[in-house]
Amino acid sequence: MTRPAMRAALACASLMLAGVAHAADAPAAAPAQLAAPLPLASLFTKPVVLRGTLGEMQVQLQLRPKEVADEGLEGNYFVFGRSGNILLAGETEDDTLFLEESENGTDISGQWEGRLQGDALNGTWTSADAQSSKAFSLRVLRDETKTASARKTSRPSAK
Repeated sequence: MTRPAMRAALACASLMLAGVAHAADAPAAAPAQLAAPLPLASLFTKPVVLRGTLGEMQVQLQLRPKEVADEGLEGNYFVFGRSGNILLAGETEDDTLFLEESENGTDISGQWEGRLQGDALNGTWTSADAQSSKAFSLRVLRDETKTASARKTSRPSAK
């Protein structure tokens, strides 16, 4: 083997060993999946409606990117059967959604922390005083108007 070829081989081996050493320091990776899930942030690039449960209550959230998208999310939610909307503001970080809620628009009344698992956003809501917590599970609502119009346009015309 020539000296330049030997140097190149050593450089490659050194890089590979460095990568293996670095990987050994990292936590064990999850088993490989056929399709990698979309990052949570991609769910909130446009307004989205989520519906599901907060404890025993049925809720619906509306979230959208703030005017300056890098500043996070904003929106509101309501509990079915109750009047009034509760304001939400927050952000995504990696695969986690963090939201703060405010019933009066000034004071924080609760916090949401959840992760996307399959097609559901699951997590825990905690009251501002940390005295109460409830599990939540939410799913994105399909836009029925778009779905209906897509069905109409995709039908073959009868002759």
